[in-house]
Amino acid sequence: MFSNKTQLRKRTPENGTDRETFLSLLVDEYLHSTVYDAKCQVLANLANFAYDPINYQYIRDVGVLDIFLHVIKNESSLQLLHFAVAGICNLCCDPLNAEYIITHSGLKPLTALLSLNHNDIIADTITTLMYLHNNQTQSEITTSEVIQQIQDLQKSNDKRLVNLATIYLQDVCKANENL
Repeated sequence: MFSNKTQLRKRTPENGTDRETFLSLLVDEYLHSTVYDAKCQVLANLANFAYDPINYQYIRDVGVLDIFLHVIKNESSLQLLHFAVAGICNLCCDPLNAEYIITHSGLKPLTALLSLNHNDIIADTITTLMYLHNNQTQSEITTSEVIQQIQDLQKSNDKRLVNLATIYLQDVCKANENL
């Protein structure tokens, strides 16, 4: 359920930590942790906060989006990639977040995730690319390589991927042809 600031204040104990401070503490924990499982848990928690629009400004302010982008650009762990792209997918429907992802070179690493053998990552990636599709991004997300990967996904055993691939080809690629 989505929150508003009044609900957040009611749910925060009188001496409790506010949302922005809590997210900042999670960011610090992620950045300073050397334990892989701890990093995974914190990144999963950050991705969960990304579902609620009330958190978008806090997420931008404390650098969560930067962490997600760093992970998709630099990490090879499927688990970390899964949490990062899930967080990006949750955030990218907001125009400010979408613009941030685009201007901070997020498209190329996102399209690279299509080649992974992880259905959840691929599903979140396709969904994200559909949200990020506009006149500015069309050439990067409708390259022949991306289209071929999406066409290959139409043959997947995962119905979710088949449906997302079909929608992508119908909506994103057809929109590109009409421009």
